[in-house]
Amino acid sequence: MNDAVPRIPGHFLFGSLPAFKSDRVNFLVDIPERYGDQCEMRLGLFFRVVVLSAPELAREVLIEQEDAFVKSLGLSVFARPLLGNGLLTSEGDVHRRQRRLSAPAFMKQRISGYADTIAEFTDRHVERLRGTDRVDLSEEMMRLTFEIVGKTLFNADVSGDVAVVEAALTAAMENLIAQTSSLIPLPPAVPSPANLRVKRLVEKLDDVMYRLIRDRRDSKNDEGDFLSMLLIARDEDGTGAMTDRQVRDEAMTILLAGHETTANALAWTFYLLAQNPAVRERLHAEVDAVLEGRRPTLDDLPRLPYSLQVFKEAMRLYPPAYMMLRRATRSVKIGKVDLRKGDMVLVNIIGMHRRADYFANPTRFDPDRFAPEAEKKLPKHAYLPFGAGPRICIGNHFALMEGQIALAHLAQHLSFDLVPGREVVVPEPLITLRPRGGLPMRVRPRAVRVAAPAPDVAAHA
Repeated sequence: MNDAVPRIPGHFLFGSLPAFKSDRVNFLVDIPERYGDQCEMRLGLFFRVVVLSAPELAREVLIEQEDAFVKSLGLSVFARPLLGNGLLTSEGDVHRRQRRLSAPAFMKQRISGYADTIAEFTDRHVERLRGTDRVDLSEEMMRLTFEIVGKTLFNADVSGDVAVVEAALTAAMENLIAQTSSLIPLPPAVPSPANLRVKRLVEKLDDVMYRLIRDRRDSKNDEGDFLSMLLIARDEDGTGAMTDRQVRDEAMTILLAGHETTANALAWTFYLLAQNPAVRERLHAEVDAVLEGRRPTLDDLPRLPYSLQVFKEAMRLYPPAYMMLRRATRSVKIGKVDLRKGDMVLVNIIGMHRRADYFANPTRFDPDRFAPEAEKKLPKHAYLPFGAGPRICIGNHFALMEGQIALAHLAQHLSFDLVPGREVVVPEPLITLRPRGGLPMRVRPRAVRVAAPAPDVAAHA
């Protein structure tokens, strides 16, 4: 490191670790205004981190000099029990091969076929929620997106596995954050009570994943879903089929990335809508006029632009992946700092998303920021809900389609209001940004407002 950038003051022993652990979101949001585009901090005894809070610096790390970095120790070590060597954790040639083999499952023409399934499963949740007056919307969105992922990517009914999956994912993420925020992290191989608990829960989760893989191999059917494509994927010379372990690791990664992130994004969207009745009213007007009470289809999405703008703006304020950590594999200069091999950089996504010089009045929920002409004027890479570069989220188009369809269909039939006493919900920064303590909301059915047909002037001529 050098003296070219500001240093965040901290404890002589712990550095910035106490603030990073206790109030991570506000800590990261405050950094650009207090310390500028680039600064340095220390986390614990050993880890010095350069924090990058500007689009051009994010671009350097994620795109221009991407080959000089690998994932942080948090993912490469502490996420291994959960994710194995999948797309999120693998590096180099292994990552490039796995991404190449997985990419066909996320081509536009393939994910387009999932639109009706997303609408169908959302419709089931609409009907179920009509009969209740209160719900934990965070939990409800987790269930919805898990069922959608189960069907679209694994062509299976996984509704009976929700509890097992949620317990394992939550425990693994909590342990990962606890260890990486600890003064002396305990690697997964150390038989601590927390590590042993995660191990037991992941074993139960493995039972679910290997059952899905075994059933598909036994059926010998190509269902056209993600799991089928993993099982039939081959290298260019026709060899190199994935082992069950490789398939499990990729499927587990997609399960986490395709379920957890979208669920959190939808939950935060409805939280923000409840706080902003004018935005909600405009959304309701759009979905009523376009859908007229029916399920949304793929062809409807271009006619639901405000629904997409609402979803994107929610991910600006509460990005599911709110930061990215990378570790330098060689000496490299980023901005003003000369990094050595092993040095860490943190791409401060939520900090950039809430910079007033990029997003005027940044705490305001304003979906018009993402109207087509306004979005074009945003600085390139100031908005990074899916990352950027070679490791951009492989399912970003699927996530946007799923979010737009689910939001439009839910908003058409239901309105969600905050529960008295829980008007303010704070984020819980695990691997993703969850609402801490869930998101209790009151449910009100809506009557779809269908415009009256125009009078037949010719009939009265």
